[in-house]
Amino acid sequence: MKENDEKLREMLRSEEVPEELSPENIKVMLDEKAPKKKRSGISVAGRIAAGAAACAVLAGSYAGTAHLMKERKNGGSGTSVSEPDGRGVTKVEGKRVEAPYMNGAESYEEVYELMKTSSKKYERQQKRNQRKSGFITGGFKTETAVEESAIADAAVEEAEEYNGELGLTTSGTAEETPEYSETYDQEEGVREADIAKTDGRNIYYVWNDYVYGDYFDDEAERYSSYYRGTPVLDIASVKDGEFTDSKKLDLTPDLSAFGDGEYFDVYVYDMYIYNDMIEVIGTVSDGGKAYYSENGYYIDDEGTYHAPVDSTFVSAYTIGDEPELIGTYFQDGYYNDVRIAPDGCMYLISNYNTVDFKSVESSENIERYIPCCGVDGEVECLPPDDVLMPITPPDAKTLLSYTVISGIDFSETGDFTVVDSKALAGFSGTIYSSADNIYAAVYDGGDSDVTRIAVGGGTIEPMASGTVEGYVLNQFSMSEYDGYFRIATTINKYHDNSTIIGGFFGADEPSYTERSNALTVLDMDMNTVGRIKDFGVNESIKSVSFSGDMGYVVTYRQTDPLFAIDLSDPTEPTILDEFKINGFSTYMQKWDDGLLLGFGVDADDGGRTSGVKLVMFDNSDPNNLKEVGITRVNEYNGYVYSAATAERKALLIAPEKNLIGFPIAVNNYDEYYERYSYVFYSYEDGEFVRRGEVISQPDWRNTHADRALYIGDYVYVLAGDKFISADIDTMTVTDTVSFAD
Repeated sequence: MKENDEKLREMLRSEEVPEELSPENIKVMLDEKAPKKKRSGISVAGRIAAGAAACAVLAGSYAGTAHLMKERKNGGSGTSVSEPDGRGVTKVEGKRVEAPYMNGAESYEEVYELMKTSSKKYERQQKRNQRKSGFITGGFKTETAVEESAIADAAVEEAEEYNGELGLTTSGTAEETPEYSETYDQEEGVREADIAKTDGRNIYYVWNDYVYGDYFDDEAERYSSYYRGTPVLDIASVKDGEFTDSKKLDLTPDLSAFGDGEYFDVYVYDMYIYNDMIEVIGTVSDGGKAYYSENGYYIDDEGTYHAPVDSTFVSAYTIGDEPELIGTYFQDGYYNDVRIAPDGCMYLISNYNTVDFKSVESSENIERYIPCCGVDGEVECLPPDDVLMPITPPDAKTLLSYTVISGIDFSETGDFTVVDSKALAGFSGTIYSSADNIYAAVYDGGDSDVTRIAVGGGTIEPMASGTVEGYVLNQFSMSEYDGYFRIATTINKYHDNSTIIGGFFGADEPSYTERSNALTVLDMDMNTVGRIKDFGVNESIKSVSFSGDMGYVVTYRQTDPLFAIDLSDPTEPTILDEFKINGFSTYMQKWDDGLLLGFGVDADDGGRTSGVKLVMFDNSDPNNLKEVGITRVNEYNGYVYSAATAERKALLIAPEKNLIGFPIAVNNYDEYYERYSYVFYSYEDGEFVRRGEVISQPDWRNTHADRALYIGDYVYVLAGDKFISADIDTMTVTDTVSFAD
């Protein structure tokens, strides 16, 4: 197949191209006919949220002093990239690298042609599937779907460093601020966002309230229900377990860039308290109205085109008695992930899909297939040279997807600056961030393509790509250490035993999927240097924890094997030990030297899940792993589960306080019984000791507890618009504050 592709490229290169159709002249012609389009005046409503692909970041200018655009920097992390040689091949530090994303588009026409090729590829695939399904009984061959992410895994040993005096309470000094918990980061110094933060004197918590209703949809000629999200920030000042002040802030951004749509849904996902600012990350969509129209967009009564809206935003606020909005940055697509690097630059990643190709109609309609972004009302389409093109057309589909990464500088208090942006066309995947690089892993049904993107000072430069077998569970399955990149994957091989004759007579052997796992080590040019595979056969990865030269991998089918893998020699990863236990850990984190804490799902000998569990592993000798403490939370009358098995940030893990906490929900469907609480444990003399629980039973307005933190000698359980404080030793409730209207 590759040989045929090369022959085709040579044939195309050998054809004489008229001068007026040269890339340079095409670009000039397009720039004259289709100048950069602003979104102002165009009501953009609900870009088809089909999956993960991301959005664009525009490095345009803004006239406010708080949003001046910095001049583009070159080099990212200091590595130089030469000009492409015209065949999609780039030299990185003198080495020839054939990477999927290295070159910006010459024109919008080039992006349009990529979308056309992908659409035609999709149509051909559909016809092949139809022909095949007509002859083979039992349907056509499909790859086994990737299992849903089971949760996060390992965090670092130390919490992020607190930077500056923050908060509503202005009295006192930094020395008087009590010890407090912080969000654990996967990589030291690379800060991760969460819905709850504290500076030791105030608690900040973002959540989403909703307004329900219905409206008459003119396009569908029917009434449709809707709900509008109202994102809010609850702020409470605390002292010695008491709430001394509280405020509630509406986080709905100015939506004038999207027209005057009435049914926008605004949802907030994450937050930072950084450099005396509150940075809130959320998404704006049209509440689904565009889905009722043909081809993913609609025309209003005046004949105005309305593109669908899925836009991620970052709103920055001052910290003080009355937080004030500094500004809001928008970029098309649904929120994927975010990090703040040690230099104070935020890297925002969103997933973006275009409308159906047939709805684009021509390359001049760039707002239908090119992501838009900008500050406040100045939202424009990304210029073509910031759209990075793959060498080969992406997988067959009628929509073109993008991963867009923006670099936003938050190093200056009270100010932010959009530095750089890149949109990776035809791309969607899982993201992992180190201090100097972002790694994007894309699964294509068999292998994962991994691209290393250098970041620094807000700049974004794709540097190299490689391929590993299998799919990645989540960000914690990847790690950069000592000049190498390590990645753990699960490999599914589908064996189709169907035949035309056998299918007709019902004589085929059953088809099946063979499953195994691998850990691959790559250098910074994304070349494989070492690999270990075929462990955890017929099981899939549930969590991974990297710690220096060691990697710990949990796989699961009926039991929970924990593999200790020695990575001290990157060229020869070696399994040192395998320890089995019922259930599986969805998250692992270092507790102390020689101790590894696991949290996850409990199960019986047959693999049937039966609650949640805490387990402590002794990994002081990786050649001889041991279990040195386990507790199972399944004693309630009903089905027991925890949101922390799907979101590791719902856990409170504080070795310095000998404290472990997580939310619990109990459902008894026969008796219509529900119970919600946040439970706390300590680890003492080889055993987990239950410290107590804080009940968070919700009413019609409140959600159940999904976060907890500590400040000094008190814990604070956060549940929607209610905060509860309790003594850290006795778990006796000391105070409650409600933010209900």
